[in-house]
Amino acid sequence: MSQSIFSSGKNVNEAIKHGLNALGIDKEDASIEIIQREKKGFFRIGSKPAVVKLTKQRYNNQLERTSEENIHEFEELRKSLDGENEVQLEMMEGPKNFFSEIQEKVNLEQVEGKVWVKGGKLFCKSSRLRYPTISVGKGVKCYKNGEQITGTTVVAKEDEFRFETEAEEKETQWNITLDSQKLNAILAVSPGMTKKYMIRDCEPDFHIEIQAEEVIKIKNDLEYTKILEKLKSLKVAYGINHSEIMRAVNTETPGRFIIASGIKPEEGKNGWLELVVDVEKKAGPKERADGTVDFREVKFIPTVKKGQVIAVVHPPTNGKPGFTVTNEPLPAKQTFPLIVQAGKGIALIENGSKIVATEMGRPLIEYRGLIVKASIIPKHVHHGDVNISSGNIRFRGDIDIIGNVEDGMVVEGDGIINVFQNVNRASVSSKSSIKIYRNCIGSTLSAGKQNIFEAELVHLLSSIHDYTSKIILSIQQLMNLPAIKKTDYQKRGFQPLIKVLMEQKFGAIESPIKQFLEICNKGNRLLDLEWLTMAEQLRQTFLSSAANEFHSLQQMGQLKKRLEQMMEKHSQPMEQNCFIELSYALNSTIYSSGDVIIYGQGCYHSKIHAGGTLIIKGILRGGEVYAKNGAKIKEAGSEGSASTKIIVPPDKSISIDIVKEGTEIQIGKVKYTFQRELKGISARLDNDKIIF
Repeated sequence: MSQSIFSSGKNVNEAIKHGLNALGIDKEDASIEIIQREKKGFFRIGSKPAVVKLTKQRYNNQLERTSEENIHEFEELRKSLDGENEVQLEMMEGPKNFFSEIQEKVNLEQVEGKVWVKGGKLFCKSSRLRYPTISVGKGVKCYKNGEQITGTTVVAKEDEFRFETEAEEKETQWNITLDSQKLNAILAVSPGMTKKYMIRDCEPDFHIEIQAEEVIKIKNDLEYTKILEKLKSLKVAYGINHSEIMRAVNTETPGRFIIASGIKPEEGKNGWLELVVDVEKKAGPKERADGTVDFREVKFIPTVKKGQVIAVVHPPTNGKPGFTVTNEPLPAKQTFPLIVQAGKGIALIENGSKIVATEMGRPLIEYRGLIVKASIIPKHVHHGDVNISSGNIRFRGDIDIIGNVEDGMVVEGDGIINVFQNVNRASVSSKSSIKIYRNCIGSTLSAGKQNIFEAELVHLLSSIHDYTSKIILSIQQLMNLPAIKKTDYQKRGFQPLIKVLMEQKFGAIESPIKQFLEICNKGNRLLDLEWLTMAEQLRQTFLSSAANEFHSLQQMGQLKKRLEQMMEKHSQPMEQNCFIELSYALNSTIYSSGDVIIYGQGCYHSKIHAGGTLIIKGILRGGEVYAKNGAKIKEAGSEGSASTKIIVPPDKSISIDIVKEGTEIQIGKVKYTFQRELKGISARLDNDKIIF
């Protein structure tokens, strides 16, 4: 049978020591439980001893009973201790209730002079020398003996306390709406709730704050019958989803429920073209497995024979009507037939349902919405070189030059131009694509419906427009200054003010304007009148030394508007199936509305404008290149003094495997010059900074 005693001392260690001595055992043979830790008082007032419970763990029958001699020693020990070091020792064997009595005594000592909350009620145990206090927290009203209290109050045993807490109730909110086509009835539900505050339990202490905790209970009082009544009032009679209604009735979270659904109309199909032959051009010479190019493998260019069916024209198919939730028919979108325009070398047969070639050549299919134009592009094959003997070649179709294009010669065509040898100090232009299988030296290449002069002018428009806007804004701000006499400028014009602004703040506008004028002068025979008119207005506005009609705010505002219109008109997307491909370029000017691909040795001291992507699989050394859809270059720059510049729009990137020191890149308007050689760079714009 286990033997336990309670022992006290001025601290826990002393209480354990007395208890072990009383049991006559070592610490390892006892189970120790701390009942109360010591507490110091002021001049011993309010001090409390430490109390521990010790249980003998190991014993035999001989040690189970305590001799009278030991009991006598305990009594002597008790008497010998003063009040401060009082030791309370009691023996407990078997099922005696002495421990519970001691525990109750200890518990009473622990709460003496304290107050606590249990189950929403206030309890206290005041002492002769100390009364507990309470204060009231948020959301709680406290009444002491019938009067509401604020702040801190003393609690006595005879006081009567009552608590009140706040309560809030919110009704369920709901409504039913129909979408614009009445295809769905949508029930939006926000369940109600009751919010109560419950008094929180507090452990005994000399001062406590009465606090309440928020208890929220969801209360969705939406009724099924009310929803049906609302649907009836909205004339909803089709596709009611009863299971979704029940979900809404039982939901405890806000939500939207589709409680009725109509039937969407099945869309029909407009007339469409089924191509029987391949009409797409395949770009790029055949590349071997080792990365080299096989120039003998000619790119695939589709051709058809006379009488060959090119495409089948399918009529439109009508859709099926649907129904709204109010049981009204919902018509399908109207469909339209395909309009086929027969161009050169094309015949429409079987009531226009088939497109047939009447000539041999390359089929060309052009789409403009529901209008399709089909035509056969003839091919001109020139055996030998283009030189003084052959004369210039101009042909409204595809052109194959088996030899070279020599000094000063011109080749122009509407279709694909293939030059199987070299182009030397000559001009080759196409409204479609150009493929030079060898070298281009000191020449001009232009592919696309927009000519090379227009491309360069479009590139300058943005810069000129930005500076023009800033100059107009500066003039407007200056006009608001008291020192500026508006009447003088209204009479004489703003030419002096424009001159001062350009000299002191906006001198950078002069360079793009002079470039604009120079390009218009060079290409005046190929440019539309609108470009030449714009050039003259820019010259009169910003470069004229004498006042004229263009030096007014009204005229400058119109200039800004015209610049915006021309930017919008000529900034067209990349032309499909338009590209220039060649092996090598030196001292040349290359313009393409689509991609430019240089797959051989590279490009040296040339100017390139690509309306698509620029790909150089060799070296880019010297010159300036612009790529609307980004640039991918194997090696850029040189170790000498040759300047190499690569430009792309702000939303595109530049990738270079090896970039030499001194190479300049420009993304949008942000420029960066490399100070040392780097490898594997990919540059893009982020927050107006170039990052790699």
